[in-house]
Amino acid sequence: MKVPPTDRMHFLRMAQIANERGTLTETLKRVYLTNYAKAVRREKAAVASAALERRFAN
Repeated sequence: MKVPPTDRMHFLRMAQIANERGTLTETLKRVYLTNYAKAVRREKAAVASAALERRFAN
């Protein structure tokens, strides 16, 4: 399943906005943290995939 790249800082900014508004609940915080972790994993997977592709290209 291909997921479009998402800037991981997007989720932190959303959490900050919700915190400023006073609407950041524990559940919402957990959702933002989970999405942040998924974005970090996608970035690492993309880097590893590119490195593997470059290795076989040589």
